[in-house]
Amino acid sequence: MRQHDEVKDPDSVLPQCAEEYIAAVVKKMRGGRSARRSVRSELVAHFEDELKDCATTPQREEKARRLIESFGEAKLLGVLCRRAKKRCRPLWAKVVVRSLQVLGIVVLYFLMCSGRLFVGRPNVTVDYAAALSEQVRQGRDESLNAKPYFDEAAKLSDAQPYVYQILSERESWWPGDMNEPQRRAVAELLENGAEALEVFSKGVAKPGYWADYRPPAAQPARTSGQGPALEIAGPGLAPAVLAGVMPSLGSYKKLARKLALRASWRAWQGDLEGACADCLALHKIGWHMEGRGLIVEQLVGTAIEGLARGTILMIADRADIPADLLGSMQQQLQQQFSERDVVVRFEAGKIFWYDYVQKTFTDDGEGGGRPLGVALPLVAGDWKDGLLGLVTFSYPGRRETMRKIDEFYRQAELLLEQPPWQTGRSDEAERLKKIVADSFLLHAVADSAVRLGHLAWRTKTGRHALVTILALLRYRKDKGVYPDDLNTLLAAGYVREIPIDPYSGRPLGYRKTTDRCVLYSWGENLTDDGGRLGTGRDGKPRMWAFNGDWVFWPVERDGRSAIHDKGI
Repeated sequence: MRQHDEVKDPDSVLPQCAEEYIAAVVKKMRGGRSARRSVRSELVAHFEDELKDCATTPQREEKARRLIESFGEAKLLGVLCRRAKKRCRPLWAKVVVRSLQVLGIVVLYFLMCSGRLFVGRPNVTVDYAAALSEQVRQGRDESLNAKPYFDEAAKLSDAQPYVYQILSERESWWPGDMNEPQRRAVAELLENGAEALEVFSKGVAKPGYWADYRPPAAQPARTSGQGPALEIAGPGLAPAVLAGVMPSLGSYKKLARKLALRASWRAWQGDLEGACADCLALHKIGWHMEGRGLIVEQLVGTAIEGLARGTILMIADRADIPADLLGSMQQQLQQQFSERDVVVRFEAGKIFWYDYVQKTFTDDGEGGGRPLGVALPLVAGDWKDGLLGLVTFSYPGRRETMRKIDEFYRQAELLLEQPPWQTGRSDEAERLKKIVADSFLLHAVADSAVRLGHLAWRTKTGRHALVTILALLRYRKDKGVYPDDLNTLLAAGYVREIPIDPYSGRPLGYRKTTDRCVLYSWGENLTDDGGRLGTGRDGKPRMWAFNGDWVFWPVERDGRSAIHDKGI
């Protein structure tokens, strides 16, 4: 009774039976405070109106009992009053109430549906870090690995000044173009870094390069009696692996720039044999890192190869390299490319996704399973897909997701197999994105896969051009003039075959002038612009631009197209 005293009229003088009846009705009515107060006031007013003519207390009590009998049972009257009040609500109040009810039902349904995303756990059974390490190692003995030499050189070099502390990115790396303070700084840098560069170059003699991507505790050389650590930070393999690899890659790039600088310094001083040896070592370092391992390692490899190519062309343009040295460089480069002409491979990327699936899906033991909450970016294309999948719980299962990953990388590999002139100007990115339209994460990497395909073909084009330029320079040394065309070069035995431009399906563009020649590729616009370089946003000629040809010879003497435009 106390909970109803708060709505009792203190001035009421109704009989006790009437008070108890009204209290019972209000109690059975339930509902909001204001509604109960209103009903109580109406009942009190009704009883008072009916009892005002009664002169004595017994008469009032008797009439009150008759009124109570006419009203009927208190519980029923309370229910009727509650319904009446609901019907009398204003429209906006009814809309709010119904909306809240619907919202509550929706929220409850979503909670029930989303519960499956947080119930269960992955079953981590495959050490993908070890699998990736073995894939790049291919069973070779560690004594054949160039990486320990690269790492030792990095330790020796990290405390020394950086090349770009002496020369800006846009300054020429040819010592003859430097001022005297810059030359003194370069000489000191190379003298102090000689040991690191020698160790760096020694790695070239090793037949392979590979990293161990397992956590330090799982690597044999550093083990402390612990077993393989399958649980790597984050839902996938990438974060921990990249954290272990990235620092050394940065040091490799710094060493590569220093080695390129030493090559140009030696050439300027007349040590052409030493300069060519440095260039070949630099080129092989990049070649070592391409076509295997992590994509970021392969990118560093292509950048170092590009730096080597630019350095060779700069030295060939500025120094008078003897024909025998030109021939030796050409022969060694051709031998490299015949052994392995691969620039980029996607196997490591596929392994990363396999590991991601393993750690974000349940496992039924037969290759199936369902996604957990952290897998949503992989199995949903956008927020609408995510919402629909949540309502219907129709997300792709583990087996279907693995098939999609395999198909995505199968198509991505085709970009590396089909030269650009065959694929034409079709939008490769859209084709890849169509395969993974319902996966936000895979959709996001489609553009990167296409760019890697372009980078691979750009690098292969540069290889063809470099070997051809060395042959052209040899021909000129021997004959006194450039050949009339590339067929003449082939007929005279200076090249093994006519170099084909991947962007035209024809021989590389070649044009002989009075005292020089022009060697170029059609470039990504797949159009013959007559050997005219494209331009960058600043309107200046720029190598690798989309709006013109890629001119490999003659070299632009601004210091930029020879070195810095090669991506390192």
